[in-house]
Formats: sequence, structure tokens, C-alpha cells
Amino acid sequence: MAISTAPFEIAQFGEFEADLRSRELRRNHTSVRLPHQSFEVLAMLLEHPGELVTREDIRKRLWPGDTFVDFDHGLNNAVNRLREALGDSAEAPRFVETLPRRGYRFIAEVRRPNRPDRTLPPTELTFVTPARRRIGRLMLTAALIGFVILSIATVYLAGPRISGNHAHAERVKLAVLPFENLSGQSEEDYLSDGLTDELITQLGGLEPAHLGVIARTSAMQYRRSGKGARQVGNELGVDYVLEGTVMREGNLVRVAVKLVQVTDQTLLWTGSYDRNLDHIQALHGEVVRDVARRIQVQLTPQRQAILSPARPVNPDAYEAFLKGIYFWNRFTNPDLHKSVEYFQLAIEKDPNYAPAYASLAASYANLVEFGEPPMDLYLKSEEAARRAIELDGASSQAYATLAWSLFYYHHDWKEAQRDLLRAIELNSSNSYAHMLYAKYLAALGRFDEAREHAERARQMDPMSLPVNVVVAQVLFYARQYDAATKQLGKLLEVDRNFPPTYWTLAHVYEAMGKQNEACQSMLKTFDLGSGHVPWFTQLENVRLRSGWRAAWAQWIKATLDIGSPGYLQPYYLVEGYLDLGHDEEAIAWLVKAAEVHDVEIVFINVDPRFDRLRVNPRFQEIVSSLHFPD
Repeated sequence: MAISTAPFEIAQFGEFEADLRSRELRRNHTSVRLPHQSFEVLAMLLEHPGELVTREDIRKRLWPGDTFVDFDHGLNNAVNRLREALGDSAEAPRFVETLPRRGYRFIAEVRRPNRPDRTLPPTELTFVTPARRRIGRLMLTAALIGFVILSIATVYLAGPRISGNHAHAERVKLAVLPFENLSGQSEEDYLSDGLTDELITQLGGLEPAHLGVIARTSAMQYRRSGKGARQVGNELGVDYVLEGTVMREGNLVRVAVKLVQVTDQTLLWTGSYDRNLDHIQALHGEVVRDVARRIQVQLTPQRQAILSPARPVNPDAYEAFLKGIYFWNRFTNPDLHKSVEYFQLAIEKDPNYAPAYASLAASYANLVEFGEPPMDLYLKSEEAARRAIELDGASSQAYATLAWSLFYYHHDWKEAQRDLLRAIELNSSNSYAHMLYAKYLAALGRFDEAREHAERARQMDPMSLPVNVVVAQVLFYARQYDAATKQLGKLLEVDRNFPPTYWTLAHVYEAMGKQNEACQSMLKTFDLGSGHVPWFTQLENVRLRSGWRAAWAQWIKATLDIGSPGYLQPYYLVEGYLDLGHDEEAIAWLVKAAEVHDVEIVFINVDPRFDRLRVNPRFQEIVSSLHFPD
């Protein structure tokens, strides 16, 4: 492909205008919805009007490396969605021409209003005489020299804050590594961990269009890792690394931070802060503003106001909140219950402390995901999330958790989508919001969009096991079984003790007709989830000795005979009855799953294991009860 022309921001063609910085498409000044990948294809075509943009060029830009999508399907879908938005067609194109087996070409005139001398007819760069080529080279050389001189002057005048590599990039990425607790006492880790969490959250919501922040799960992998900034940057794909230390002396908190540029490991900035606990929120805002200034992210007045809280936080409430965050991040059932206790204590100490309500809502939601009786927890989570939004309308976490309740409990698809998009708008680095939206889209069969948001979640939290499992789940629902199996295999190489990996693998095997492997994976799920109760080892021996049918039959009989020591998710019995071919029993337990709003029931329309049940009237009644949008 020819070298791109000088960068531009706005491209106009026909009745359309594309803003290549904000990634927006407008028709006669009205916004036109266009998926991210479709816009990227459009941007590449507009950067090279009249030229062939090859399929390989598009693949490298949209799906680099070993990205998990089916390339042909993904590209065809992206181009089709682009043509739909433009009112274009492959048979009689106005804008996008297909060159079979080679790529695409933009055939309309492209106007660049912010560069009036560069209105380009589509073939201007295609046919060039030798004389024009020499003139073009001289002009390009002169332009490059001028650009270099201007760049040197800009860096010189701006001073030594930053090397300039990312000063004008559309979006940069930052990792906040775990702050070090200098007290030497492990019981004080909650303070350093909580500060890390708060900075990740606030920086993530700073200016989403220009700054992406790696999520906590991935960042915490580097606690005391001894890895340098360059290695961390390369592994996480970030431009900057923020590190720090925390020391507490009574009610005084001392924080020291340093910002490192990954490419050359330049120490861009160091700062130190001494604050009382009741003004800790002000400290967060100061650090965030200072980091933004060093990486040249411009803050809107609204964001400046958010970073300057009007009231101090009760120190006891803040300390209880940090302890709640500490236990929430340990992510076991007992620790989630402890987190609930601490968040409730924080609210008791300060009834208007929004972050405590948002985190309490998330804890209730996670307890449902851990298999606890859902009905009461759904309502508690929703109540806490709504209160958090009342107190802080900019809480991305609260909107995402409220959407979780609207999605799984109320089956209010329209409102759930609204709140998920609001959560992403407030903080595009919120990997949980992208992950939940991916599941929402998958449940509706919108698999291309689901894959896009699953990938965004993974970009922000590449080492998160839940995020990577969702990537595989989307592939499963899209019936890309080989890709799903490959993704889950990669996860098992990293961690062989995460139950959802085996749970998802069991579903994939079942859909592929590999019933023995499905039973083995499901028993592994039960074994890990129960803390290695000996009974599941005995069932595995039954499977090895007498086959998967005998193992499933024995598990179902024992479960129904003796009952479960706690709440039994109906979906567990659905699994067994489906595998055994007992469809009526499977449907009976699906009815119970719908009655208790089991989180898995929303995927009933896309789960391939239910294909043979879809003609059953009782199954159709279950589907109708979930109020899927038309």
C-alpha cells in the first residue's frame, strides 16, 4: 500500500462526514451508528482514497497477532455493516468497491475541510507520471523536514516532561502497579491495595477517548514481581507505568509516586503527598491531575469538578471501605461476605459515601455468581447500585452493576443496555462493563459486537481469568467450537484450578457431541468449586469405571435423594438431564431456573445444547417469559 497522506481529522464524502479522531460518522450532521471494526475499515479506506486496501492490511490493523476471530467472517461482517450505514451496495457501489480476493477501494471523492488544499479525487494517487513523481518526492521531503523542525521546536518549548512519543497519539495506555506497603505489616496491605484500586478507577474514567488504564486483576500480577517498566509495558501493552509507596502513621497517610515511560524507561515525574485520612479523596484527585498533566491528557471542566470532591470522607468509613475492597478482591465466597460487612460498616459511618454503595452492590452480584440464592441478592444489589448513582452520577461501577440486575433479574433488555453503555461512556477502561456487555450481546445473538466488547475487556484486563472465560463463552454461543476450545486450552496452561474454565469447556464438549469429555469437565468443575469434596472424586472413578452415563445418573440420584447442603442451582441438574437425553426433566429444571432468575437462563436462545428442545411448547413458554427484544 502507498504511504498515507498527511494526517487529517475530518473526511467528507457525499452526504457523510467522518471524524477520524473521535471515531464518529455523521450524515447531514446526524450521528450514524457504526461498529468499531466497521469504522476502522472506513478509516483505512479514507486514508487511501482510490487505492487498493488489501485484506491483509485490514487484518493486521483490526485483528493483529493471534486474535481469536474468524477473519473472513469478521471482515465480511465489518464491510457489510459499513455498507448498511452508508446505504451502499456491493453490486452498484457509490463508496466502497470490492476487488475480489484482493481487498477494497474507496471510489468517491474525499474532501478534507480542515486541509482545503487536499481535496482528493479518488484516483489522484493511483496514476502518477515520472515528472509528477519527482515533484511529489520533493514536496514530501520538504513537508517531512518542516514536520521534523516543528516537532523539535515543540518538544524544546514544551520542556522535558515527556519524550513526545505519545503526546499527540489518539489514545495511550497506562498501568497502575500495586503500591508498596512500607509499614512492613501485612495487615496494612488493605491501605496500599485500596489506593491502587482508587487510582485505577479514577484514571480509567479520566478521559476515556484518550487514556486507557489496565484493570486491577492484571496489574496486581506484578506485585513484587521484580520486573522492570519495559517488561511490564511489553506484557501489558501500555505506554506508561505508575508505581508508588504508601506509609501510614496514625491518621496521616504518606504517598510517593513515580511515572515511567515504557519505551526508554525514562522517569518522567515523581511526586509525594501527605494527607489525613479524612482528605484522602482529595489526594486521589491530586495524583490523577498530576498524572494527566504529565502524559498530556486534557481534562474537561466536568472531570476537574469530579476530581475535586466538595466534602471530606469520614476516616472510619474510608478505612472500612478499603478493607471491604481488600476482601472483595480476594474473590472467594467467605471473603465476599466479609466485604459486604465492611461496606455496610462504611455506609453506617458515612451514609452518603457513594463508593461504598457501588462496591456493596458489586459484592451482592458476585455472591449470586458464586451460586448463592439469587432472589434477595438481586434486589439488594439493585438497591445499593441505585443509591450509589443518586450520590454519584459519574460512577461507572454503579451503572454496570445496576445493568447486571436489570439484565439477569428483570430481563429489562432496553434499560440494561442503556446503563451498560452509560458505564462504558463514563469509563471505557471498565473491563467489567465491557465483559457484561459482551454477555448481553451474546445472549441476543449479536456475536460480532459481543466479540468486540469481549476483546476490549481483555485489552484492559489481559490476565483476568473471568474476562478470558467470557471470550470463550462468546465463541461457544457463536458455535465456533474449535476457537472456544483453543481459548480455554490457553487458560488451562495458565491456571488449572479455575472452575468456570471447566464449566465452559463442558458446554463446548457437549455441543460437539463429546459427552465423556463433557462429563469429565463438569465433574472437575464441581470438584474445584466444592473444595475437593471426596464425593466428586468417587464420581470421577465411576465415570472411569462405568462410563459418563453412570456418573451423571449417580450424581442426579444422590442430589435429589439427599438434597444439597445449600442452594442448588437448577442449571446443574439441567446439565445432567440434557446429557442423558432426558429432555422433559431438563425442561422441568429450566422452568425452575427461570423462576429463580438463574443467571444462565438469559442465554437460552443461543445455547446450542437446547436446539432439540426449541419445538417443545414448554420450552417456548420459558423463552417468552424472558421478554427478549424483537
